[in-house]
Amino acid sequence: MYNCGPTVYWRMQLGNIRAYANWDILHRTLLYLGYDVDRVVNFTDVGHMTEDEDFGDDKIENTARSEGKTPQEISDHFINTVTQDFYSMNYLQPDGSQTRLDMTPDETKDHGWARATLHIEDMIAHNKMIEVNGFTYETEQALYFDVTKLPDYTKLSRQVLSDKLVGVRDEVIVDPNKKNPADFVLWMKRTGKYAKHLQHWESPWGDGFPGWHIECSAMGCKYLGEYIDIHTGGVDHISVHHTNERAQNIGAYGHEVVRFWLHNEFLTNKEGDKFSKSKGNAFTLVELREKGYDPLDLRYYFMSIHYRQPIRFSEDGLESAKNARKSLIDKILSLVRGSESLDEGDILKAYDERFRESLMDDLNVSSALAVISELLGSESKDSDKVRTILEFDRVLGLRLRESIEKALEKDLPSEVQDLVDQRAKARAEKDYQRSDDLRDRLKEMGYEVLDGVNGQDVRKIVL
Repeated sequence: MYNCGPTVYWRMQLGNIRAYANWDILHRTLLYLGYDVDRVVNFTDVGHMTEDEDFGDDKIENTARSEGKTPQEISDHFINTVTQDFYSMNYLQPDGSQTRLDMTPDETKDHGWARATLHIEDMIAHNKMIEVNGFTYETEQALYFDVTKLPDYTKLSRQVLSDKLVGVRDEVIVDPNKKNPADFVLWMKRTGKYAKHLQHWESPWGDGFPGWHIECSAMGCKYLGEYIDIHTGGVDHISVHHTNERAQNIGAYGHEVVRFWLHNEFLTNKEGDKFSKSKGNAFTLVELREKGYDPLDLRYYFMSIHYRQPIRFSEDGLESAKNARKSLIDKILSLVRGSESLDEGDILKAYDERFRESLMDDLNVSSALAVISELLGSESKDSDKVRTILEFDRVLGLRLRESIEKALEKDLPSEVQDLVDQRAKARAEKDYQRSDDLRDRLKEMGYEVLDGVNGQDVRKIVL
């Protein structure tokens, strides 16, 4: 499975985070059903242009120049925020391991993440294959894929190619030697507008950098081979990015590479506009926490709505998810108080089968949650109910065991509680530097502090 990953020039906004909620559920479901999963998620740290146009501005370099930093410094910083958000949302890493808070950008490559700038030679090799097979042409500015060489180029998007191949077009003509408006860049040369591009490499087509689309094709095929079961992304990827990936794959190998393309719908604001950093209408997980929400409230919200269904985001909806998650925890707590172990019961096979059937119905998580509701109201033994629901949480990823164990704990260790009290005092006195220092000390001791409307929420970090 290949998941189109984030372009690491800014912190992920909630629309991005929704996408990975879906694919985390997919990953966990496949594992639950007994599959071995080889998964890759990329970091785009070069070549992704504003508005996804070939001749736009490189998003990484724009941020680097505006902040007076190098592109790698920008990418490293935001790769760290991605893994932090993955940890907070309890998303598995691509290799199936638990995400760690202390990971460095360099360590990500050992866990299924593929960083574009570390795979330039693979992209060049992929482009060479496409070139040898007769799908390319070269101008003074770029190496292009000629879409007219692939008769079913628009198979994914179901667009009419002739509409894109008109001689007169409204777009600004940046390269007069480009044959067709729909042709796309495989390799951009360091000339003209990009003469001072900060990230560049030597290639058979000159000094330059890769096009955005070739990155996913090259990295996906490097790690997963020329036959990939599942490729995911947003619905906005269908018409351009994934259409171009598919073309590149066929151009290189002569056959379809991806068996199933899965696309999640948009997250929109209450006016129905897509959440987007460029539109200035999106906010981040950090901002959501400042409003008093646990990231797992957001996880519950996202997974309870089908990935093919648009979500019109609202705090009312999030509040409902928060209450539903709390209610689930409270109901489990009522079953386990006084029990010696959370694992003393048996998994109820009839409910497990229905849970699996729901997941196999195109990830129908709302149906799976309904199975849990029925289970809680059944006449089954309490210990069996708890054991079965904790088994289901392998897919749901709500950290139910951790929440239950935390609720059953009487007190924090005295030294931890002392620091928590000191931090509450520092925040009341608006001494935010001391507050941050105390948060860091607590983190070193293995405890994460979340600030909300009801004060501090302290929980043990589970790696």
